[in-house]
Amino acid sequence: MFSRMFGPPPNLMIHRPPTFLVLLALTFANSLLRAQSLAAGISAMEGGRLEEAERILSEIVRQQPDSADANLYLGLTRFRASRSAAARAPLERAVSLSPSSARAWKALGLVTMSNGNLEGALPALGKACELAENDEEACYFLARNLQALGRYESARAPFDKALRAAPEAMTAKVHRAVALNFVALFMPAEAERHFIKAIKLARPGQNGPETNEDARVDYGAFLFRQGRTEEALRPLEQAAHDSPSSARANLEWGRVLLHLNRLSQAAACLERAVALEPGNSNAHLLLGQAYLRLGRTSQGETEMRLGQEGWKGN
Repeated sequence: MFSRMFGPPPNLMIHRPPTFLVLLALTFANSLLRAQSLAAGISAMEGGRLEEAERILSEIVRQQPDSADANLYLGLTRFRASRSAAARAPLERAVSLSPSSARAWKALGLVTMSNGNLEGALPALGKACELAENDEEACYFLARNLQALGRYESARAPFDKALRAAPEAMTAKVHRAVALNFVALFMPAEAERHFIKAIKLARPGQNGPETNEDARVDYGAFLFRQGRTEEALRPLEQAAHDSPSSARANLEWGRVLLHLNRLSQAAACLERAVALEPGNSNAHLLLGQAYLRLGRTSQGETEMRLGQEGWKGN
C-alpha cells in the first residue's frame, strides 16, 4: 500500500542527475580535451616538431573551424615550415574570427611579405602595429616594409613606435634601421645619431656576417659617402677584424683604403671580399683598380673584366 501511494522507500530510490548536468559535464570534458590538444600542438610547434604540430592542429581546425587559436597556430606552423602559401588561409581565418588579435595580424603580414607581396602586407602589418604598439616587432616590421617600398617618410612614425617598444636586445637593430631610413631621407645628422647608438648598444655576436646587419659597416660606408674618409676607417676596420668572414665589411674597408691610396692593404681586403662573395661585381671592379694601380696589369684587367661581366649579367 505504502509503495503504491508514495513510491519506493527513500533508501531504494534511484537518483539520476538532471540531463543538463550530464551535458554540462560532457561539454566540460570535451573542452578540456580540446584545450589539451591545442596545448600539445603549440608545444610541438615551439619544439620544432612541425609535422606533429600540423597533424594535431589540422585535426582541431577540422573539428572546430571557428577556433581562432587553432587557425593561428596552424598558420604559424606552416609558416615555420616554409610553407607560406599554405599558411595564408588559416591566418586569414584567424584574423576574421579574432580581429583584435595583433599576433594574428602580424603573422598574416609576415606571410604576405615572405611571398614577395610587400604592398599587400601593409594592411595586416598596419593593423598589428595599431593594435599592439608595445609589441616588440609589430611596428618594426611595418616600418621595414615601408622602407623597402621606398616610403621613407611614412616609415618614420612606426619606427618611433618600434624604438619605444623594443626590448634591450633589439634596440641596436632598430636604431640601425632608423639610421638607414634617415640616410634615405637625406638627413645625415639624424642618421649619424642613430648609427652611433646602434653601434654603442650592439651586443657581442649581434653583428655577425650571417646577419649582414653590422651598423659599423653601414656607418663607415655612410662616412665615406659624406666625404669623411679618414673617419670611415675605424668602424670598418673594427667590423672586418671582428667578422673576417664578412664580405661586405672587407669590401667597404677595401674601398676606403683604395681611396686613401693604401693600395696593398686595399688589395688584401678586396681579395678577401672576392673570395667570400665571388659573384660581387663591385668587389671585382675595385680589386681590379687596386691591381692596376699596383702595376699588376694582367690581374687587374682580369678582375675588371669579371666585374663588368657581372654588371652585364645583372
